[in-house]
Amino acid sequence: MERHTEALIIGAGPSGISSAITLQKAGITNIVIDKSSFPRNKTCGGLVTNKTLRVLKELLDINETEELSEVFCDSNKCVELFLKTDRMTECELDDPLYFVRRNRFDHYMVKKYRELGGLLYENEKRYEIDLEKKILTLTDGTRITYDSLIAGDGAVSSISKRLGFKKGVQGFCVETYIPKNSFKFKDTVKIYFDVVEKGYAWCFPSGDEYCLGLGGVFSKKTDYKKILKDHIKRLGAVYDDLIIKGAFVPYGKITDQSGGPANVVLAGDAGGFVDPIYGEGLFFALISGMEAAKARIRSCDLKPFFLNGMAPYTKIIKQGTFLQKIFFGKPLHNIFMKKIRNKDSFVKYYSDNQISEYVYPYAGLLKLYRDYKKKRQK
Repeated sequence: MERHTEALIIGAGPSGISSAITLQKAGITNIVIDKSSFPRNKTCGGLVTNKTLRVLKELLDINETEELSEVFCDSNKCVELFLKTDRMTECELDDPLYFVRRNRFDHYMVKKYRELGGLLYENEKRYEIDLEKKILTLTDGTRITYDSLIAGDGAVSSISKRLGFKKGVQGFCVETYIPKNSFKFKDTVKIYFDVVEKGYAWCFPSGDEYCLGLGGVFSKKTDYKKILKDHIKRLGAVYDDLIIKGAFVPYGKITDQSGGPANVVLAGDAGGFVDPIYGEGLFFALISGMEAAKARIRSCDLKPFFLNGMAPYTKIIKQGTFLQKIFFGKPLHNIFMKKIRNKDSFVKYYSDNQISEYVYPYAGLLKLYRDYKKKRQK
């Protein structure tokens, strides 16, 4: 059997499926393949910031947040920052942060794609692809010819490897879920610094449970699972049978896609599109997937249009990568930790304007601070 499609998409995660939905709405034929079947679990803190929510609504043509109620497992406005287990600040944001579990979120997105008439092949772990001839062969022998290829196949992208693209700095994260009643602390969003080197730990509300995890720049010498277990024990819960899962994430360098064929682009984690300070990936996955689709709508040779469309977001990530090296360096990091202690109003202003929304780019953090001081003086 043989099929032809204008766009072939590898990976049905947020980047791939956002491409597929955008193309489907535009009437561009597309086919998605994924190595898993849905619903499936995925290691991810599941944070949905205000900017991500806005993009998600645009993608799905949704006006009210309530229409996404089946996607979110929790929401919270209160954010606490800790130095290990020592609380430094606590603030309430203007808008809530939302949280998803990827088994539910990705399945919902796949469902929306299929409702638009999209075609997804699941459990394709052993497909073969010829990038020169533009042919992909499924495990059952079905041959798919395509005009353009959008790869949303994750941080260890096989398409990126085939193209010979140099891998950027990799991060690694681990996480687990624990019932909320296992802890005595308040139900808030918690961020813990100095738990893991060049990274942070988190505790995110997730329905009747908390998602507890940590991540940082990957090192083979670091026992991430042990660090997480020790951290959880310090927080007051002891479990011998914790199910802890880990995953690689991009952490500090966008893949240089200037080379390679013009009809192929990497989106989401595959392209290194992740915030290098917070590790936020859902926003960049959705944006890069949509930009890849918009580029394909314009031309089979989508790469130049894609790179141009992603330029503003690439700039944010590059600025953040520079700042990351400074922020996680011990001298400045220690000074920063001292400076923000009890600065609840500043942390709120920063979170509302730089985490929930990129009102200020990383290069504009000095202006952010000045604007905060002006607001305080009024």
